[in-house]
Amino acid sequence: MTLTLEPTAVTGSSPRVVLRRNRGAIAVVLALLGALFLLAVVAGTGKAGALDPDAYDPSGAHALAALLRNQGVPVTRTTDLPSTVAATTSRTTLFVPLPRLLSDEELAALADLPGSLVVAGGGIRVLDALGLSARPVASVDAQDLSAGCDLPAAQVAGRARVGGLAYKPGKDQADAVGCYAVDEGATLLSLPSQDAVLLGTADGLTNKRLGSEGNAALGLALLGSGKDVVWLVPAADRSVLGARPPASPNDLLPHWVRQAALQVAIAVGVLALWRARRLGRVVVEPLPVVVRAAETVEGRGRLYQAARARDTAGEALRSGARSRLARRLGGGSATDQAVLVALAAERTGRPSADVHALLYGPPPADDAALVRLADDLDALTLEVAGS
Repeated sequence: MTLTLEPTAVTGSSPRVVLRRNRGAIAVVLALLGALFLLAVVAGTGKAGALDPDAYDPSGAHALAALLRNQGVPVTRTTDLPSTVAATTSRTTLFVPLPRLLSDEELAALADLPGSLVVAGGGIRVLDALGLSARPVASVDAQDLSAGCDLPAAQVAGRARVGGLAYKPGKDQADAVGCYAVDEGATLLSLPSQDAVLLGTADGLTNKRLGSEGNAALGLALLGSGKDVVWLVPAADRSVLGARPPASPNDLLPHWVRQAALQVAIAVGVLALWRARRLGRVVVEPLPVVVRAAETVEGRGRLYQAARARDTAGEALRSGARSRLARRLGGGSATDQAVLVALAAERTGRPSADVHALLYGPPPADDAALVRLADDLDALTLEVAGS
């Protein structure tokens, strides 16, 4: 006896075939990720940082530091309080472009240092810690404004990019001079009695903005008055009492790295959608393979045995036995359960309850019971056939 397999539905390709088919796209994605990683490593090891005198990126301030050195003004970059204290003298102009990164204890220590002080973007906390008699009264966007005052540094610079915070001097600062006025305050405030200058923002002193308007002249005038310049750029890993915790690795990454990562992710998503398998209707392929019936029975039996599916195997045996008995007893394949049991009991002389338990009973409990069920069904079939 032979059995012809029915057509088989092909539902997809193996992972190996998919990888081989898309190896070009995968190689491009891996190359982009590798390039992005190398760029991040290079950027992480190079000089970069906001208002850093050694940084060449747009937010750095290397251009201003270079101009000061060309004018014969030494510029010393410091990153913590001890090195700043050691570098400061009475001839020093201390520039603090990022005071918000310093703790109150560090700011108070800076207030006791000799020399001049230039602070950019200092809020109430910074001013109180430094002991400066002034208050911020407004916050405005950075913009180009005219000096509008008689401060020599502002008159030399003329129109410059200022903004950020606007200050008002304290009542005890009668000689204070405010420049680049906005609303009720000045974005550049000179406090001669305290030898300090407050700048609302240092955006105009960055590499990106220094060449516009009078920004360069303003920076040279404020910092290059013939003294040494100590430029304090707080390091994230400095160990000072009251210092803020180090920035996270995500904060240390340049902003363009995150933008590039987002663009690569979008490109990978678009590529995945473009190369994704378009699922249509199921494709049916005829497989003209002839298999012996005995091999099919043995194979299905092994599958039942491996899955411990004694209930399914027992029902298959009973279903086959009921079909054979129905044909021999003349009832057809659709013979009613009660009619089939009554005809088989009458033909064999067995009790109806025994026949019913054999044909419609519970599933076998173990392999031995399954074997006995098969033998009993064969015996019943033989009795019906021989009667």
